This record gives sequence, C-alpha cells and structure tokens, in this order.
Amino acid sequence: MSLHITVFPASTQSGKEAIRALLESDSKSTVKAIYRNPAKAPVEFKEHPNFEATQGDVATGEGLDFSSSQAILYIPPVTYDGTDQGQFATQTAQNVKEAIQRAPSLKKLILHSAMGAQHDHGTGVLRLNHISDRILESVLPEVQIVKPGWFFENWTDALKTMRSDNPSFESTFSPPTHEIPMLSVKDVGDYLAQALLDTTSRPGISSVSLFGPRHYSSLDVKEALEQVTGNKGELITIEKDRLATYFAAHVPPAYAQEFADMVIATLLGGTMAGDFEYGENTVRGKTELVDGLRELYAKQTE
Repeated sequence: MSLHITVFPASTQSGKEAIRALLESDSKSTVKAIYRNPAKAPVEFKEHPNFEATQGDVATGEGLDFSSSQAILYIPPVTYDGTDQGQFATQTAQNVKEAIQRAPSLKKLILHSAMGAQHDHGTGVLRLNHISDRILESVLPEVQIVKPGWFFENWTDALKTMRSDNPSFESTFSPPTHEIPMLSVKDVGDYLAQALLDTTSRPGISSVSLFGPRHYSSLDVKEALEQVTGNKGELITIEKDRLATYFAAHVPPAYAQEFADMVIATLLGGTMAGDFEYGENTVRGKTELVDGLRELYAKQTE
C-alpha cells in the first residue's frame, strides 16, 4: 500500500538516509520532507516524483503540517543558540505534539531517540532525547522509539587527519580498548524507512536499539582507519578529565560540559555502561566499521 510519510527535520543525517531509503523502496510512497530551508534538499531528491520539500521549523512550530500523512519520522534536534537544551527539547516536542493532534489521519510516529535516553539524568546533552520521548511516547496509537548507537560518520574528520603529513586522530572514548555500539547512518536510515513502511498494526509504545554488527573500540577505529587510508597513524585519546576542554573547541562553550557528560555516560562505570547488551529489542546493522569508513573515504576523495 502506498503511504504518505513526513520526515523532519529532513536535513539531519538520519533524515536524509531515511528519505533515500524510502524513495528507493518499491512502495511508491510519497515523502514530504520538512526543512527550515527547502532549497537545501538534495537535488537527487527534488528530481524524484514522489518527493516534496516544504518549509517548517520545530523550534517555532511553523510549517508542521501532517494532515495528509499516515506516518511520520521525527528526529529531535540540538540547539547551539544559547538556549538550555532541556528547555529547547520541551519546546520543540510540544510543538510537534500539537501538530500531531491537528492531524487525524496520522497513525504512527517513529521517534529517533538515542541510546541511554531512558535515563532521566547523567547523560549530558542526551537529556533532550529523554524529554522528547516522554512528551511524545503516547501521542499516537503507535509510537516506536528508535535508539541508535554512535554513528561511523562521526569519524569523518579522523579520515582527514589520517591523511595529513603526521597521520593521527582523536578519540573521546577511553580506555582505547573500551567497546561501544557504533553503526552506519545508512543502516539507521534503512531501518527507519522499514519501520515507516510497515503497515502491521502494533498499538502502543515500543522501543528498539540499533547497534552495529558488533561493538567497536578506539583501537578498532584505528585499525579500520589505517586499513582504509593506507597510513599508519597515532591514536590520541582524550581522557575523561579533558573532555570538557576538548568539546569547548568543537561546540559553543556553554554546551561543552553537556557533551562531555554524554561521552562520560558511555564509559566504564558511566550511566549507560550497562545498556550495550544485545537483546530481543536490538536490531543489528549490516555494515562493518571498515566498510562504512571506506565508503566515507571514497566520498572524500572523489
């Protein structure tokens, strides 16, 4: 059955991959993608007859029209404008909830969350996912909360620094042998598309963890980077007590500690340390780390 599906914010990594998978499927479903700036929609999507890019903003609630959709994918964004992340998460989730309540045709919400979002504290910036989950978990007859692990794509900069005159890369995960769930964002998009297209009725709230074929450590990343780039390099581990300083150079300083706390939660003894077991509600991605990095490397060197 052909569906009308809305994906927003569509500019996110997962949103883009979910849209690609939906358009490549045999379902002939119509995909409405909400962007703050529709001009940023990829040309390959704009050329597809079943794709529509519209303007909307979860921060203000403007343009959130789901009236013709049967299923929606929401990916709660972070903010870097100085607003408290918890306040921003509450504001955006309430806007989404109100828009959903104005759309009687909607049957299903796929909510892109994050591993560890079930915890109400101790996960840093991921509290925004906890807040979004709680506000939206019962807004429709069917809500599926999808919690992916760490994206391979977060190592994109490492592929660049491993090609420098002094090959090296930085990792925030210590010790170097500590393994965490990592997976390809393409596998995430494939799963999200599958969940959106599934017409089997599953009333209520469900939760799925998306992990890779196996967990990976910083040493695994080093080995994969060296294999893909052909360069031997140095692994520079950012120890726990240096994380806030490290993130202050990568995000607005006001948010640095929250990002540090997110990583600390994944380390040994952290809030999420016991959440990485494969279980009956876990879906394994197909892409191995080295293959995911090889694909990213190919795009960098085209």
